[in-house]
Amino acid sequence: MKFHRKASHQLKQGFTLLEVLVVIAIIAVLASITVGGIGFYKRKAAESKTEVFIASVSQALDEYKSDEGVYPTDGADGSEGSSSVVYEALYGDADGDGEVDDDAEAYLATLNPNSTGPALNVQESDGSYVLMDGWKNELRYRSPGDQNPDFDLWSAGADMETNLANDGDDAKDDIDNW
Repeated sequence: MKFHRKASHQLKQGFTLLEVLVVIAIIAVLASITVGGIGFYKRKAAESKTEVFIASVSQALDEYKSDEGVYPTDGADGSEGSSSVVYEALYGDADGDGEVDDDAEAYLATLNPNSTGPALNVQESDGSYVLMDGWKNELRYRSPGDQNPDFDLWSAGADMETNLANDGDDAKDDIDNW
């Protein structure tokens, strides 16, 4: 007599511990790649914004010189707050009230301190308006320039460190007009 043995198949329910650990490891690797990429792209965006802003301010300064015969120089020594000279000249706000003065011309309308949003490149500092880079640090302005015969305009960059000579490790990531 033959006995037929019926194979009992049990369906496996759920996941094994090894499968769960593999999925968690894959998710962790993908998350670390994504987080690292976000920081890189934020830095690149700030650099690009600053480069474009410095180029537009430089062009507006050239237009100012074309009309006035000279670049703004009063207080243009490259120190903190020196970009307030550029703001006053290019936005026409000598009295510092945030509005273009009646007898002045606005060479760069994007310097309006009353505008809002992430593109704002002007901020009040110690009672005057200064130009800001992509990291919300003050731009520096010097006229006549040391690197450029007419004027030097630069950002301290992501490390927020610069020096007036604009050389050495403090200046390695500076963004400038020369």
